[in-house]
Amino acid sequence: MKEKEFRDYLKTRFGIILPEGIAFEGDNSIRVMNSELKEFKTTTPKGIPASRMKGKFPKPTTAFIQLFGHPATKNTIDLPRKDALAYLQGNDLETKESPETGYVILKFKNAALGIGFFREGENKIRNMLPKRRRIHPTQG
Repeated sequence: MKEKEFRDYLKTRFGIILPEGIAFEGDNSIRVMNSELKEFKTTTPKGIPASRMKGKFPKPTTAFIQLFGHPATKNTIDLPRKDALAYLQGNDLETKESPETGYVILKFKNAALGIGFFREGENKIRNMLPKRRRIHPTQG
């Protein structure tokens, strides 16, 4: 997936239009950075991981969504505190909402917490929060 395709996916799937000065590198594994960094030649990857292809959908990373997901207007679910804590602990969530099949952005207040996966016909959101980012059940 190229930069334009990823930008189009973000706009179509989530309603996210990124600000000026954001650039991407990579195809199947995309990294995001300040556009001024893109011209520098380095031996290490620039920016932060933004997305990778996982099956039929590109999967935005948690770090990318936490930085750029707050203005999302589509396929987002605003969680009450109890569900936000359950998500951050790594639990799948029950839902009565019906977003489109695919990744959804989970928010608490105006903060984007991360990504979940929703499949039509099911009433749950599969937790996609990396284990290293999860909180202990006594936190919160």
